[in-house]
Amino acid sequence: MTRNEFINKMIGKPWKNRACTFEACDCWALVVLYYRYVLGTEIHHDAGYESDHDFVTCYENEVEFWQRTEHPVDDGIFIGYRGSQPAHIGLIIDGSAFHSRGENGAVRMDRLIVLEKKFTKLEFMKYADS
Repeated sequence: MTRNEFINKMIGKPWKNRACTFEACDCWALVVLYYRYVLGTEIHHDAGYESDHDFVTCYENEVEFWQRTEHPVDDGIFIGYRGSQPAHIGLIIDGSAFHSRGENGAVRMDRLIVLEKKFTKLEFMKYADS
């Protein structure tokens, strides 16, 4: 699947906690699906994710498989923080944020400046095996 096919397929799909399908997904699942179907990579996926643990627990178990970058990297991820806690994750595609927002949200594409205003800070990473 090409990047554009994936974006067109996922835009507007509803956010659903712990869902990981083309019909609905949460923020982490969007990353998993993109890496699987567009990049052909099975990224590490912690068992706690399916066990309905909170985002911080899942993040702490996954972060070691990612490498921090100073700036956004295409096909990398961003992590949005509220205070010192990671609260949201999404993809960087063509310099924009492709993400699935909770709070009755859906998959969408935003400029990074929009997220910079919504979160205390943004952190950028790339998959360590890429």
